[in-house]
Amino acid sequence: MYLGKRAVVIGAGVGGLAAAQALVGSFEHIVLIERDVLPAQAEARPGVPQGRHPHGLLPGCVAALDALFDDFSTKLCDAGAKQSDFGQKLLLEFSAQAALPARQLGIPVVKCSRGLIEWVARRELQRQTSIAKLDGRRVTGIVATPDGNAVAAVRYETPAGAQETIAADLVLDASGRGEPTLEFLRATGREAPEETVMRIDMNYSTAIVEFSPENRPAYDVLRTMPAPPGNTHQGLLLVREDDRFFAGFGARGDDAPPSEWPDLLEFAKTLQTSTIYDVLMHAKPYGKIFRHKFPENRRRHFERYTDWPRGLIVLGDAICRFNPVYGQGMAAAAKEALLLRDLLASRKNEARPLDGLFEALMKAASPVLDNIWTLAAMPDLAFRETHGVRPDNFEDALGFNAMMQQAACVDAGIHKLVVEVMSLLKPGSALREEPVVAKIRQLAAQFDAAKDSLEA
Repeated sequence: MYLGKRAVVIGAGVGGLAAAQALVGSFEHIVLIERDVLPAQAEARPGVPQGRHPHGLLPGCVAALDALFDDFSTKLCDAGAKQSDFGQKLLLEFSAQAALPARQLGIPVVKCSRGLIEWVARRELQRQTSIAKLDGRRVTGIVATPDGNAVAAVRYETPAGAQETIAADLVLDASGRGEPTLEFLRATGREAPEETVMRIDMNYSTAIVEFSPENRPAYDVLRTMPAPPGNTHQGLLLVREDDRFFAGFGARGDDAPPSEWPDLLEFAKTLQTSTIYDVLMHAKPYGKIFRHKFPENRRRHFERYTDWPRGLIVLGDAICRFNPVYGQGMAAAAKEALLLRDLLASRKNEARPLDGLFEALMKAASPVLDNIWTLAAMPDLAFRETHGVRPDNFEDALGFNAMMQQAACVDAGIHKLVVEVMSLLKPGSALREEPVVAKIRQLAAQFDAAKDSLEA
């Protein structure tokens, strides 16, 4: 039984594509509206400027997409994505300690470009006869019912410049910035949502590089973390589906990675270790270098509304934007879409299934967002450049994070648990359980001796 005749999804990024799949079976017709003309192949597009930068699919994101798209990760790998164990072919260098050792953790990680992720998802949606795609169209507004208490339609501009309107029982805003929702709230007399903002001023530069077969890195992923509070420089090498690598670099505040290859190589020398620089000495740049700025983490507290309009759903970055260096944005959107699918399925026998739907989604998603926000906030707040509220126990929390990283070097069980939390397979609370905390403290006390043993 359908919950409505038509649902309209605004935005064809990963969040919008996942949301469209989540709506299948609950609405007779689903219309996906996207401002960009969507490419026929796996490539970056103008509406996703960060799409030219490295994108790691966290295992928690893969799990949600697998549930939505029926083994999405296999389809992604069939299209060329690389998959390996998170503890193998991945070198992670924290500050002021040795890299995590290679271990078989039993946690698969998928590596590819953002363009490939979206292309495979679009291909899967094309098999759904209930989904229609309207690309090259700019949404100009969400239309309310006369009383302003529900959505009624979506207005958009065609490629020829004409204005058209499509009726909708449900409108899902996955546009990223959420402007259609914010304008709708203003137009219906509602206040803007309360927000939590953390100013981080991240600057990125990314090159695509090639290696000859004999110089190809032994790892699919090389990541050198920054060393707060002083050194904000970080680097990442990430294999792509075409066997080239992303070479991405970040810095904060007035400091920014350069946009010319010789200068970018010099920047690589300023990382905490020479690992990435040594590898890049054998690389050749392919194409131009792209830059991107990310000013702030932002969370909109839609859950605090008491008069939310019926049939309006917000998802992904429009709710919460995280520092993209941690790869959590796509995971949050995919998890929200999965929660939405299950909520819709549970309401099929209700007389008014759309009443309170978004409120229920926010209640279910809030623990997920709380967890991701905390995971993202802690490392960002460690830098002087970050403007945000630091908790009273902040220094203790930073100290425990350092001990956790040390313990992960020494103990395979802690290593796996840290990866599960970082990957959004388990909540951060799993690392704060009393027996785990005691073990981490014990292992950290032995770290210097264990480090000497590992380096011997």
